[in-house]
Amino acid sequence: MMARTYHFKLNLERYYKILSLKSRGYSDNEIKHITGLNIVTVRKYLYYYEFKHKKGDYVSLNSKQEPYYKDEMQYGSIPTYSFDDLSETEKELYYNNLKKNN
Repeated sequence: MMARTYHFKLNLERYYKILSLKSRGYSDNEIKHITGLNIVTVRKYLYYYEFKHKKGDYVSLNSKQEPYYKDEMQYGSIPTYSFDDLSETEKELYYNNLKKNN
């Protein structure tokens, strides 16, 4: 059995209208009635937006790149570091913060 593929052609005018209505607090069902589209089409546009604007995209602020935990037994604890584990930049930030607050 072959899988069906559905093609979704983005209509920008319709897309912005749906996003505008959603941002003003309208439900998917209300948007359906306002635009005259079916609920599946409305949700496709909203899913497209969600896909393009994923929450939790990784942003690095020059932070630690290694994992917090080394094994599963540490998962239940708060990660801790010794001063030696810090990078030179983090040590400098620590010293500057101490100078500023003391």
